[in-house]
Amino acid sequence: MRGRIGAPRFRGRAFAVFLLLFSSFCFGLSGAFAATSPEVFRGAVEGSEPEVKLLRDLVETLRPESLELVLEGGPDASGSIRRLYLEARGAGQGALRVDAIRLEALFVKVDLDDGSEGLSVVEAVQGYFEGRVTEKDLNDCLLGATLSAGSAQWRDLHLDLRPGGFSASARFASGAISAFVEISSRLAIRDRDRLVMEGYQVSVNNSETDMAQIVEAIEEAQPLLDFRDFPFPVRLRQLKIDDDSLLLSTATAPTRFEGRTLRYEAR
Repeated sequence: MRGRIGAPRFRGRAFAVFLLLFSSFCFGLSGAFAATSPEVFRGAVEGSEPEVKLLRDLVETLRPESLELVLEGGPDASGSIRRLYLEARGAGQGALRVDAIRLEALFVKVDLDDGSEGLSVVEAVQGYFEGRVTEKDLNDCLLGATLSAGSAQWRDLHLDLRPGGFSASARFASGAISAFVEISSRLAIRDRDRLVMEGYQVSVNNSETDMAQIVEAIEEAQPLLDFRDFPFPVRLRQLKIDDDSLLLSTATAPTRFEGRTLRYEAR
């Protein structure tokens, strides 16, 4: 005897039991999703909870286009957080747009009573970091800018990233000296907390030079990036540069985890 393959059929009490079990499952599943759904803030971060104040402080500091903050264990009454993860897109540091920042920090302590609008990070035991800057954003920052170092000024700056380093050109002026300067340099991590130029070559008006004033002005621009005052203890180890971007990171990459999630969107 052959049966017909089709949709299952439910009868009477069995069907009622199935509906009860299915609805209970769906309710529990929706509750689980609700528990992990991020709290979203658009345009402004309003609220007095420690987690919200921490998010607001990060937003005020980084000025990102978007930021996601994930917390595990805290902040408690003492300001301690067992684990923290943040991911910021389009962060603003001065006039420079930082394409992406990812950070994981362990055993963080924040100051709950410093009297400011946001929270201040007091200490953290361990930090993992990754930051990416694009060549386009670097040149957008330099466009029309004048950089000063002592009595020297640099104008009309343009930068080209290349694997391992960069080349750049600018108009240099200091006192009676005015010149078109080209620089070719490697980039390197120094002491695990600074990004510096190494082995650079300088050309002035298309001729190689070691003109003291120009070399001194270049050295005054060192380091290009300095993490010594960064609130999280990151030890930089990896630097990857291609024609489009620069990626700076610790040996261990930050890892996102499940926890209370707060998300900020500028608009």
